[in-house]
Amino acid sequence: MNTTKKFSSFDEYEAWTEKFESPADYQEIPTIIDDGWKVAMDLFSECKSYKTAIRRFVKAFSDGFGDVKDWGEGMLESCGNGYWKDSSTGYQDAAEERRIAQDFGSFSWGVEETSDGLWYIFLNVSGEYAGRGARQ
Repeated sequence: MNTTKKFSSFDEYEAWTEKFESPADYQEIPTIIDDGWKVAMDLFSECKSYKTAIRRFVKAFSDGFGDVKDWGEGMLESCGNGYWKDSSTGYQDAAEERRIAQDFGSFSWGVEETSDGLWYIFLNVSGEYAGRGARQ
């Protein structure tokens, strides 16, 4: 597996991606963007099962975000029960959800087999969900 690339902003990440000719040139490099309140991680992994892919995801990001192990355990359990994604939004009034997400934080994650044996996993957490506290 490639070494995980860490960024402190989405602008820094985008500047890095512009160095490549095609997204395929960097898609297999695990990336984490941590701006101090929000953490975004994603990984492509070629393997036979989602279980292996999630374990690789946890390993790739455990140095950059210690809580990824707990999130990975939850992903494994959810996927084992047939739920391949989850988020803290989409359940209430949209305006109320935005207010809660801006003040308290939010999360979203997904596990998807994009082609035979190629898995894509992402985790986005902010605020309380990232262990960063609510905005003051």
